[in-house]
Amino acid sequence: MTSNNGWTGKGALWLGATGYLEIAAMAQELNVQDIIARLRVAATQDDATKAVRAIVEEVVADPESAAHAFGDPGEDVILYEDETVSIWYTHFHPAMAVPAHDHQLSACIGVFHGRERNDLFEAGPDGGIRKSSEVFLEPGDVFAIGPKAIHSVACVSEGPCNGLHVYLGNLTEVDRTLFDVDTGRSMKFDDANYERLMAADRFASG
Repeated sequence: MTSNNGWTGKGALWLGATGYLEIAAMAQELNVQDIIARLRVAATQDDATKAVRAIVEEVVADPESAAHAFGDPGEDVILYEDETVSIWYTHFHPAMAVPAHDHQLSACIGVFHGRERNDLFEAGPDGGIRKSSEVFLEPGDVFAIGPKAIHSVACVSEGPCNGLHVYLGNLTEVDRTLFDVDTGRSMKFDDANYERLMAADRFASG
């Protein structure tokens, strides 16, 4: 995911230096600006993963309030990003599946609408990757993965899947890798490779 041209790998909006999108629905009940501020502090703690997870768990504990607060812009939104943390509102359309990829950063995923499937991968005997497990996330669920994890994400609900994803670092500036799960081939995470894998019609099921 690159930041120079505003592309983020899934059509996300880039909010620039302020890191806040002025959407009226985002000021209801839960205060999104407050959430961002708290996550920024949490990301600087000695145990940042634990501190960030606690806040994400709090945010999605009441899925209806979270959905009301964040609204639904209909696409990913980078709420804030600096050298220590990247905070994303995520939107996956029904049947949308994001190609297998790494982050090179620890990540905490919280879901407040829809159903999300995370397929996790490991190195295969032939040098490629193979699926090792899957995790389904319902509204209120939180899932953390380490910096070396490889996963794909799919929306497996009839409606969109929306959530809060927090990465411990500057996600759009990290050199990352995409994986073709059919061939096991790895490739640079860039616009062309992402769009090519998305066009391969690997849609969600299950």
